[in-house]
Amino acid sequence: MTATDRITLVVLNPDGTREKFTLSSWVGIPRKHELLWIGDDPYMVIEVEYAVSEGFFGARAIEAAGLYVRRLSEDEQRAVARRLATPTRGKDEQPFRP
Repeated sequence: MTATDRITLVVLNPDGTREKFTLSSWVGIPRKHELLWIGDDPYMVIEVEYAVSEGFFGARAIEAAGLYVRRLSEDEQRAVARRLATPTRGKDEQPFRP
């Protein structure tokens, strides 16, 4: 999906409330259960919905999209941070040389 002005990001809070944000553009449609970074905070994509309109000669365009995300728990954030951390080099490790 390319630039469209009707994309809604819905953040699902742990207490069941929702926060809605309108995004001015988006590149690509994320997959369900994909990590999404908003600023420095990781979120998990729970659901993706979009409306497709049909134009002339069978052309289709995405008119609107909704992304439903939730904040990662503290345990999930620690797991993501561990996965993204640069591995520590041992004293005996040599740099790779072709």
